[in-house]
Amino acid sequence: MLNRMELRPVSNPPNPWLSSEVEYFDEIPAARLEVYEDHSRSILAGNDSPDLGFKWSVNPYRGCFHSCGYCYARPTHEYLGFGAGTDFDRKITVKPDAARLLREAFEKKSWTGELIVFSGVTDCYQPLEASYRITRACLEVCAEYRNPVGIITKAPLIERDLDLNGGVTPRIEDLACDYCLNTGHKTLLHIAG
Repeated sequence: MLNRMELRPVSNPPNPWLSSEVEYFDEIPAARLEVYEDHSRSILAGNDSPDLGFKWSVNPYRGCFHSCGYCYARPTHEYLGFGAGTDFDRKITVKPDAARLLREAFEKKSWTGELIVFSGVTDCYQPLEASYRITRACLEVCAEYRNPVGIITKAPLIERDLDLNGGVTPRIEDLACDYCLNTGHKTLLHIAG
């Protein structure tokens, strides 16, 4: 699926965190998928925003292949030295140690079993998840510890992991899922609305 997508030219707004800017004098190259590994020392991201219904999130990926132009997370890519345009869509970091880090967090005496939301920043079920299975591994840890989970996604790949909230033991007992449907199709809008 990833290789069949039409390539777009590289296009990024200026990065306010960099002292240099890329300018192409000839043909602008195609934005190709590049995957980087992020070996973070922790996986839980905390927030204290009063307008969010959760304190903790897990983001197995940084950047998102869905390429939604309206995504509020695009500027976060600039902290990595990447652009908020096509770099956000095609220079994606994966966190291969996410499940181990989540298990370590759950093992701390200070962990109280609060809700964890997946995809607080980028979609945890973006196409790379089909091969990396990082979200799946994290959800298996949540199921083992029976920790409540929330998921925000627009990807049908979530169906792969429904067994974790079904008859399989252990399972996630408290799972909430918000699914984003973007369409201009009048029939689909009527069904979803």
